[in-house]
Amino acid sequence: MFGVTFSNLDYNSIVRLTEDSISNDEKISIGYVNPHTVRYASKNNILKENINSFTYNHIDGKGMEIACRIFFPHDDFKRLNWTDEAKKYLKQSEESEWKIFFLGSDEQTITTAIKKIKSDFPELKIAGHLNGFEDINDSTVKKINESTANILWVGLGSLRQEKWIVDNINSLNCNVIQSVGDLFGSLAGKRFRGPVLFQKLGLEWMFRLIQHPIKYFDRYAIGVPVFFFMILKQILSRNDKSISND
Repeated sequence: MFGVTFSNLDYNSIVRLTEDSISNDEKISIGYVNPHTVRYASKNNILKENINSFTYNHIDGKGMEIACRIFFPHDDFKRLNWTDEAKKYLKQSEESEWKIFFLGSDEQTITTAIKKIKSDFPELKIAGHLNGFEDINDSTVKKINESTANILWVGLGSLRQEKWIVDNINSLNCNVIQSVGDLFGSLAGKRFRGPVLFQKLGLEWMFRLIQHPIKYFDRYAIGVPVFFFMILKQILSRNDKSISND
């Protein structure tokens, strides 16, 4: 869609992919695409190439789910918000004895997140952590590899995390490298979800915009209308082609 590739993944699919990758000692990368990343990728070929180089991308955001219903009506695409599934995955990692490494956020946020994770999952094998600012340097990959982690969560924020993964994936020894956005902020309790009704209706973006209008103005106030204009333009383009073929 708009030159960006993605797969119809759900939570269980990602667990199976993790199990297979670790069992077979293979390497995969898992990302996500939402209206924000698609909008920027549609006009930035480097970002588009970075996203498309991932082994798998799942869709995230109500806008992507609506777009998939329009363009792929015979496929049951469902948005997958990894924030909703993260703790379940950590529990699975604990039970399966998978080793996981966390990279991203500032030191205080990621440290707080790890404290909460250890409290909820005391037997989870946390291989280590590095923050997404001071700890991003030439030795970052070496430290991750030395931890012998099976899974690497990269939470550097959309656009930046995709580039980091693409630039370093060939040097990483982890089996599963996954981009997770601002997940560490949520796990640390610093990023609050919208009301449940907003989440179910796919309007959580509106809640974020109201809370932080300056921070999210481009992503939502501008981004949401632009994304739906892109969909409309694509629909009209298809209709024009259909008419000309007739």
